[in-house]
Amino acid sequence: MKRSSLPSPRSRGRGRQRGAAAVEFALVAPVLLALVGGIIEFSYTYNLQISVTQAAREAARSMAISNDQSLARAAAVAGAPGLSPAGFTYTFTGACPKGSAGNAQVNVGYTANSLTGIFGSSVTIQGTGAMRCGG
Repeated sequence: MKRSSLPSPRSRGRGRQRGAAAVEFALVAPVLLALVGGIIEFSYTYNLQISVTQAAREAARSMAISNDQSLARAAAVAGAPGLSPAGFTYTFTGACPKGSAGNAQVNVGYTANSLTGIFGSSVTIQGTGAMRCGG
């Protein structure tokens, strides 16, 4: 006669532990992935903000020296090399004719597609640059 062996209480407990780990991972994984996606989206938006602010500074510097809006637009595009020129909008405040005192101020807006889509499909960033006339 053949004896049937019943699983020991220890072996039954190990199988339950593996199942519990899978359930815990299934509960934690979506939260972890959302957190990582949020970090990526924030980093991307912060990098856009830095680039747009640099473009505004370059445009304001160009306006303060040359008082030419087309040169200022070109300087803004050159100041943010990773961004598409089509996404920029400009608002010029103050003029700097030769020998005048005052400030040239440029507000630059930029609209880009969101990287992950967590916070919406597009991101709009504003940057401001100001420079005293004459450089």
